[in-house]
Order: sequence, then structure tokens, then C-alpha cells
Amino acid sequence: MRRFMDRLRSLMGNRSKDGGQADGEALEGSTQALLALIPAATVVVDGDDEVVRSSPDAYRLGIVSNDEISNPKIIEAIAQVRRSGGRRSFNLITRTPTEFALDAAAESRESDDWDISQAQAVSRRNWLKVTLGRIDQSLVVVLIDDVSDSVRFVRTRDAFMTNVSEQMLKPVQALEELAAQLKTTSHLEGDDPELLRSHLRSVSKDASSVQRYSAYLGHVLKDLLLLIRAQERIKPSRENVLDVAEQIRAVVRDEQDRADQAHVTLRWRCDQPLTIHGDGQQIRVALAKLVENAVSYSSSGSTVSLVAQPSKDGRYGIIRVVDHGRGISKADQGRIFERFYRADNQNEETAVGIGLGLAIVKHVALTHHGSVTVWSAPGEGSTFALMLPLAQGPVAGQDGDNPND
Repeated sequence: MRRFMDRLRSLMGNRSKDGGQADGEALEGSTQALLALIPAATVVVDGDDEVVRSSPDAYRLGIVSNDEISNPKIIEAIAQVRRSGGRRSFNLITRTPTEFALDAAAESRESDDWDISQAQAVSRRNWLKVTLGRIDQSLVVVLIDDVSDSVRFVRTRDAFMTNVSEQMLKPVQALEELAAQLKTTSHLEGDDPELLRSHLRSVSKDASSVQRYSAYLGHVLKDLLLLIRAQERIKPSRENVLDVAEQIRAVVRDEQDRADQAHVTLRWRCDQPLTIHGDGQQIRVALAKLVENAVSYSSSGSTVSLVAQPSKDGRYGIIRVVDHGRGISKADQGRIFERFYRADNQNEETAVGIGLGLAIVKHVALTHHGSVTVWSAPGEGSTFALMLPLAQGPVAGQDGDNPND
């Protein structure tokens, strides 16, 4: 890093000798090329604290907004570096601005059933290593190393171990009680038949508890493993091109029995071909979680719809899952994507859930470089919009051929 800063200062010094360009002009040529080579996001700020160059990631990471530095800690560090020279390094946690998701959602809305101003979008925390250095008397460069993926993996792994340990307590306790009951049974042979029958009923009850808790633990383990797998960002390749309609069709087929039992009609529509890059299992699981929730919170005789369409700019495919059920309160909407969060509007079917479904949907969306939003109102139903970048042109490993040929 020190050699990079020295090289940058050298380039700027040579340019000032050659003609004293303005700050914006001073970033032309070899300096721009040098900044473009480094993998970290970069921002260059002039003497008036205006951004004269910024990587797109700096906006996504919540560092730059409206062509200005938006983080107070970085603003303060820029002033200190400009006064005293040298460089400063520190860790920083930010959030990806929700407008990145809401802009895409707004383009896909249908005018009569979607109020984007009331939609809630997920926002992801970013763990950053920030380094600042003065290039010359006025220009300061900010280097932002995004280490979020490694931090998220470690945090999710640790949470997995903690949650599994906690969730195993009830099954273990139930097994101990069942073992004690079975041990007692061996001493009741030849005793009062009614006492034996009563004891066997207790054994059966304890066995049912073991079965129920084991199924619950299996559900927890399955969802936590999905959550861990959804931490690694998807890299586009010719091997992971997915047809959106096929993913929706598979989910509707798998969820049809559940819908039939609840007397809910499932409908889906994808009027034009949409392809994305992704992990098919993760995408289907995310859609299945949304459909399961929609069916569970819908009344008998109602309809749950899945509608897929592109955004107006052609960058995203938006899959909306719409129900006309009980809806979600505004207070709960801000938290429903948290792990293990359970809203107050549970019914007999949803009360057995563990609160990981929407957390999985969120992480699948973000891992696929997309997002998810929710619009809901009590008594009016809910609309969840899963937004995923559409496959654009050739990708790594492609030679121009159609991967479906």
C-alpha cells in the first residue's frame, strides 16, 4: 500500500511540473490507469471535498452518495490526512443503500397493486477496511477493501454452531425422558394391567415428543445449512445459466399439494424468456419459502400468484409472489428478514416455523447480486419481489455459443 501511494504521488508530482492541471484533469492518463488496476474500490476527493473519481462499488457500499462522501468517519479522516499528510487505516461497517433495490422494484410494479413508496427492501451490512492517503496538497485517495464475504461466512458459521447447540437441548431432554420411561416399563411386567397401559400411553407420548423434536431439529439443520451455502456470491458462468420459467414451474409443481390441502389456487406467469446466472437449488428454495408463506397465510378459496417479468432497463428479472391473505404490520416488515424472527400474526400452521425462511430468501437474493422487497398491509395481503440480475451477453468460460444448444 505504501509503494502504491508513493507511485501515485510521483505521478501527480510529474503532472504538476508539466502544467498544473485542475484536480479533475489531473486524474487523466497513467494515474487513472493505476487506480483502475487495484482491486479495491477507490474514491478521489479534491480540495473542496468533492468526489472527482469513484468506483461504482463505492456507491453500493454506502461510501459515496450524490457524488459526495456520505460517511462521517471518512469525511473526518480526509480532513486529518489533508492537514497532516501520511495515511490512515481503519475498519468500517456500512449498509448498502436500499434505493438500489427499490429502483429496480419500481420499474416492475403494476399500478393498481404495488405502492413502491411503502415497500420495504433488504439492506446488507458491509465490513470494510479503509485506507486514505494524500496524493498532493488537495487530492486525497480513499481505498476501500470489502471483506464482507469472509466476515459473513465466519459469523454464519459461528451462529450455526450456537443455534444447533441450543436447538438440540429439547430433543436430548425428550430422549432422556423416553429412556427413563422405557426403563421403568421393564419393572412393570406382571403388575396392574391398567397401570401398565397408563405407563405405555406415557411412553407413546414421550416417543411422539422425540419424533416431533427430531423433525424440528432436522428442519433447523436443513435451513441453517442453506443459509451457510447462501453466503458465497454467485459468479456468472456458462454452467449456471438458469431459465426463470423453469424454476417457477418446478416450485409450483412441488408446492401444489400444499396449496390443494389449504384450498388455495396457485397461478404463475412468465410471458417472455428470462435467464439468470445462479444456483438452481437456492433459487427454487427461495421461491418455495415465499410460496409456502403465501399459502400458509392465505384463507381457503384464495389465490397465490407468481409473476415474472423484466425490469424496464432490462437489467433485472423480477419474480413477484402475491397473496391476498392477512398481511404484515408495518412494525414487523422491518424485521421479517432477520434470522429466527417470528411475527405476531401466526396461525396454527405457521406457528411451527422456526423463522429462517425469509432470512434464506434475503441471503439467496443478495448472494445472486439481487435483492428482495416486501409490500404488505394488514387485511390486504403481501407482495414479495425477488429481483435477480438477468444474464447479459457472454460470460466467463463462454465462446459465444448458446449454452442451451
